[in-house]
Amino acid sequence: MSDRSLAASTPTPEDRDKVTAKLCEHFAAGNIELDALEQRLAAVDEADSAAELSKLTGDLPVLVMAQPPAVEPPRGTGWALALMGGSSRKGAWAPPRRLNALAVMGGVELDFRDARLPAGETRVNAVAVMGGVEIIVPPGLPVTVRGLPIMGAVDQQIEQATDERNPDAPHLKVTALACMGGIEIKTRPSERAEGIASKRER
Repeated sequence: MSDRSLAASTPTPEDRDKVTAKLCEHFAAGNIELDALEQRLAAVDEADSAAELSKLTGDLPVLVMAQPPAVEPPRGTGWALALMGGSSRKGAWAPPRRLNALAVMGGVELDFRDARLPAGETRVNAVAVMGGVEIIVPPGLPVTVRGLPIMGAVDQQIEQATDERNPDAPHLKVTALACMGGIEIKTRPSERAEGIASKRER
């Protein structure tokens, strides 16, 4: 399509959805911050032509999907990816200082109940594009959440809090972006505690 045709054409709902999904993927890849993402998403709705819509992603780099490392480092940055499939982190695992979770038409489970969290803040950037991310935390772990649902849902079944008495104590900071998908952050007892409670009920 020529530049003149782009300038004259009116974006369809499908065109806007494609740009929205691409912007979400750029956020997951770290190419734009959340504030910039919110501004561009607002511009998607306001665009009057395909040319205006194209400019919203035209200055961004080519998307290159990161591959999860063979051995996830206990510090630094790590990835949990589910592309039309599933990915799970559970049991006694050592999360990196910054964990990016991306579910595209798939599902990611992050279970921190038995995780070996480092002192201080651990950041989780969770992005669900036509998929789902489930984050499970143990009782007593301080968690703060910033959520942005776009034709999706961010469901918080936790008490948002930070441990001001001990800033060096482990705590999670979750940034959740649900784009035509769902992200759930919830508190649940450990599997061992659930098993004991189940036996008592029998």
